[in-house]
Amino acid sequence: MLSRFLLIIVILAGAVGAVSAQTSTADGVAAMARGDYQRAVEILKPIADDWRSTDTVAQFFMAGLYEAGRGVPADPLRGCALYIRAAGNLEHPFGAEASPLFAAFSRRGRAFDRECQLLANVGFGHGFDPVTFDLGPGHSIEWTLSAATVTYDRRTRREEMGYAQPGSRFLPLRHTELTTGLPGEPARHFVDVFVWYPSATSGPWSLHWHLFEVVRGQILRIDTPGSIVTVDGDAPPQLDAFDVRDYAAVRVGDEGQVEWAVLKGPQRTTERIESDGERREVRDARAARDAAMSRVDWDRRLDVHRRPAMTYVDADGCGHVHAYGWTADRTEALVVRIGARELGLTTQPATFDLTRAPVDISIEAHVFADPQRQFYFCSDVVMPKAPGSIGPELWRAVAGTITVEVSPPGIRARAPHLRRATLTLRNVVLQNAGGTRVTMPRPVTLTAIVGSGAGG
Repeated sequence: MLSRFLLIIVILAGAVGAVSAQTSTADGVAAMARGDYQRAVEILKPIADDWRSTDTVAQFFMAGLYEAGRGVPADPLRGCALYIRAAGNLEHPFGAEASPLFAAFSRRGRAFDRECQLLANVGFGHGFDPVTFDLGPGHSIEWTLSAATVTYDRRTRREEMGYAQPGSRFLPLRHTELTTGLPGEPARHFVDVFVWYPSATSGPWSLHWHLFEVVRGQILRIDTPGSIVTVDGDAPPQLDAFDVRDYAAVRVGDEGQVEWAVLKGPQRTTERIESDGERREVRDARAARDAAMSRVDWDRRLDVHRRPAMTYVDADGCGHVHAYGWTADRTEALVVRIGARELGLTTQPATFDLTRAPVDISIEAHVFADPQRQFYFCSDVVMPKAPGSIGPELWRAVAGTITVEVSPPGIRARAPHLRRATLTLRNVVLQNAGGTRVTMPRPVTLTAIVGSGAGG
């Protein structure tokens, strides 16, 4: 370190004249040349530390003072960051000189290098205070400017954070523990990261909300509107003059569901946050479907005029009550359409006799000659047939009963209008265009999420 600082002193001998046009910087360099490091810091530090600064000379010499601990406590990280800033201008002689000095820090390791690069990009006035939140026995999360590390069940998991930008100003991080009282749902832990971002070299400033949920050993990012308020000025409001709780909150809503809410400003809105159970259900269903698709023989060809197998293994849905199920080989689908509004369906099960049912109940089996990668029963898209392809044979229900049970809305946090529909068909008789009939040998049940404009 001393030899490097002596090198900087040697460089100083020819530096004062080179920066004579930059009065403040020249004064700082002159003070440094005569050994008045305290005065040099007073002049150079505000210039070099400013994230908007492009003063290569001030950055270069202040980096040396940080590195050597002259006039300021030794701070290799800040010194490294300022060398990077200076080295960004390689056409300047001091920028070119800073490049090998920065490179010499690489022996401190990857972690130091990562922090140095981040600090050079964000600036020194970010205001981020590292913090550790205890979430329960053996469960905690440590938050730094660059990453969050969660500890759970004696295991740790680190996740890089990408919200730090040049000029960022952070508010103190906030941990919120929420208990909904819903059956089987444990306490939930959320961390708010509020950051002021400058739009340019000077105001306005936009406050962005980054919200995370810690679920066991995972750190989940929750989608929020982003910018929630904008203010003018060279700097964002001081902490004692601005209460972020007036603008945003994560809370338990009136129906016992966890939600985030923007309380003020043009982005005022509220949205529910999925529970761990809902996330697991969606994730498991997706994994099961992916696994099922991998087992399909896509080269298989069958007689399209065969009788329906009526062995449906999965289902999807849309609309009011519009559901369809399919066989494991994806060569057959059963489509049920019900005009739920016209029928006045409630959350109480309702059974209909198909021989006397209203015309807005339709049940059809589609029998295909080959496996279908995609079913378009919940889409307005009409796929053109490939040359030589054979369309499906249709079998329509002419007798039997259907029992319809729909859940209250709200089974999906981010789509509260959705419901779960369970349709049970008994003794259903299907008939094709030629008059051939076939009876379902056993009850068939389809369970699907309905209420959306399109199925999955």
